[in-house]
Amino acid sequence: MTTGEIRVPDVWDLTWPDLDPAGRPGFDPAAVPALVRALPPAAEIPSPGTEWQLVSIWYTRMTAALMDRLGRWAAGWRCSGIAMEEEGNGPVPIWRGIDPVLSATPDETLDRLAAAVVTWHELLVELATDARGRFATSAPATTDSTGEPPAWRVVTGRGRILKYTGDRLYRQVPHPGGLTWADVDPANRSFDPATVPATVADRLAEFPPPPKEADWRLRDLWLERISRGLADRYGIWAVGWRWSVGEGDLDGGPVANWCCFSHSVTTAEATAALIVASLVEWHDWLVELAGRFDRFLPLPPGDLDGWEYAVAHLVTAVGDRTQYDSAWYSCVGTVLDWFLEAAGIGDPARREELREHAVGGRFESWREPRRAVVESVAADLSARVADEHA
Repeated sequence: MTTGEIRVPDVWDLTWPDLDPAGRPGFDPAAVPALVRALPPAAEIPSPGTEWQLVSIWYTRMTAALMDRLGRWAAGWRCSGIAMEEEGNGPVPIWRGIDPVLSATPDETLDRLAAAVVTWHELLVELATDARGRFATSAPATTDSTGEPPAWRVVTGRGRILKYTGDRLYRQVPHPGGLTWADVDPANRSFDPATVPATVADRLAEFPPPPKEADWRLRDLWLERISRGLADRYGIWAVGWRWSVGEGDLDGGPVANWCCFSHSVTTAEATAALIVASLVEWHDWLVELAGRFDRFLPLPPGDLDGWEYAVAHLVTAVGDRTQYDSAWYSCVGTVLDWFLEAAGIGDPARREELREHAVGGRFESWREPRRAVVESVAADLSARVADEHA
């Protein structure tokens, strides 16, 4: 498989001249299944269980091949439908998209792809005439000087939303912000930093990094493979090794050693050293957090002063660690969630509600908040915790 990125247009990059079914009068829906099977990438269909990045690249290759055979319009085959639905202040165009996964057999996968191409063509035929009148009430009365049909102007107009339905390709490695305190608490594990260089060296020998110019999904796959290897060896907490400060791989984290593939992957030796340093730094941060939690816990719900001081302390500690850089507040939310969990609030939904009420929208990227804002957040969260146990 080639490593270079294959570019295909997004459906919203397509224009009506690209899509107009009048430009393909000879299109035969019945011939599409055979056409799909004849495309070169169809002979290289991934097997079930293949990593999502490789599946996604295969579908991109199939899309490019479809465009070569059918025209630029075929790039939109992932759109499974469009409808006017109520959202907020009135009806808006809702585009339904499929993010395809592999079926049980190659034939089923190719059949689904062929059916999606035909569905897309039929949708474009409908948009050309609005024969069913589904967009008439929202459409302008006539075609304008662009020659675009009224229904097309409606579905590409202001407020359009893309929603995915059915199966989704998904990341196989969790974001560290989605882990629980039970997952990351250093008290639940033993960790010897001296073992990390050998572990990283073995993983890099098995999975060397792709070239810098490789498709972004191959770069992402390599990063996930490194994370999975570390998690298999040390525990799921280890996936946080690349939660970098600022606009790095995962954005808004506390790890200063690692940035991202483009900046942190250099020579084999230097890359290995950075991964080792980053994992140890992440572990040390969790140890530091555990020590901060221990300073305050156990904390009675009615101890408003104690709760306010603890929350303000943690917000400031995270801000300093993340340098108040891009999305630093996401790390604040995670640390407060862990603190609430450590304090005995076991329901994740309840913890999220408490955090959102106190923190939501009150911090900004690249800006250290005024002390009064931090104190207000701490007071709000403390009051909510106290009210819950009143």
